[in-house]
Amino acid sequence: MIHFITHNKRFNEFNEAYLETICEKPKLLFDSEEFLSLEEDALKLIIKCDNLDMKECDIWRKLVEWGTIQHTTSESNMICKNIKNEDNIDILNKTLNELIQFIRFYQMDHKEFMPEVWKHKHLLSEHLIEDILTCFLDSDFKPLYNPFLIRWGNFKIDSVLINKDIALLLMKWIDKETINNKASKGFRYNFNLLFRSSLDGLSSKTFHQKCDNKGATIVVAKDQNSSYLFGGYNPLDWNGKNVWKKTIDSFIFALDYDDLKNATVSCINHDNSNYAIGCSDNYGPVFGEGPDLCVPNNSSIWKLKTKSYPKFVNINSLTVLDYEVFQVVSNVTEKST
Repeated sequence: MIHFITHNKRFNEFNEAYLETICEKPKLLFDSEEFLSLEEDALKLIIKCDNLDMKECDIWRKLVEWGTIQHTTSESNMICKNIKNEDNIDILNKTLNELIQFIRFYQMDHKEFMPEVWKHKHLLSEHLIEDILTCFLDSDFKPLYNPFLIRWGNFKIDSVLINKDIALLLMKWIDKETINNKASKGFRYNFNLLFRSSLDGLSSKTFHQKCDNKGATIVVAKDQNSSYLFGGYNPLDWNGKNVWKKTIDSFIFALDYDDLKNATVSCINHDNSNYAIGCSDNYGPVFGEGPDLCVPNNSSIWKLKTKSYPKFVNINSLTVLDYEVFQVVSNVTEKST
């Protein structure tokens, strides 16, 4: 089926639907007999997808299996007996050469990389291996190769409030995309947990100790009386005493955990951008001069008053069950020119 679809432009829409299904339920293909007979172009189309919901080490394992079987006379004879081992390596190298570049080795855990990839290190260039190992040893090192988005199956987030779907939606808003924009398939950011009120308490002092000088952050709160989540994005930082910070990139939002299609995002009014973000030792996160969204010290009752951001909810306060703050860090590495 997939051979026919990928070679007929008339079936572009069907092709997209088929790919979406495979990416959401990869076992339908990767665990089937059809997988080993895939043509290279079809396999490339699949493993390039950002939303392929598989762990990278599993994709790599299946890729090596596919490459090996391409040069055997039967599935039970995985290595041709009349070819020397060195020749097998060379053949496998040539077979996988155009596909290895789409494997996101940097998104593997080192505990996955060593047993799964190291035994096949002859398939990777020395420069790539050195780059990957350097990344494992130095978390601040920026990889030189394979600057891909975090794949759906590789994305991890330490949260009791949001899942992958919500995280991806928030990332779209950060990049000023619409909910229905299908161009965004991968995770361009890491969300690193800085603060969780159920663990760290409601003190504004603790919030600032954990969240100041961390750069861009996103705040997410769970309403005690509904399935709604509220919060906001601060592209700057939270450090400062009784100061307002200007930005045109901040926003506040409300969404139903069970119905993301009706989520509401409210971007800062440019005329009020001088009051986009409020920083004070006496408060937690503050968005807008209203304040449009404000976290009081030692209180689970948040205040909402429309002024700097367009109205996004019809309430003036909410009781928060728990809230989290994440540092927003881009994982996209620009290729050097």
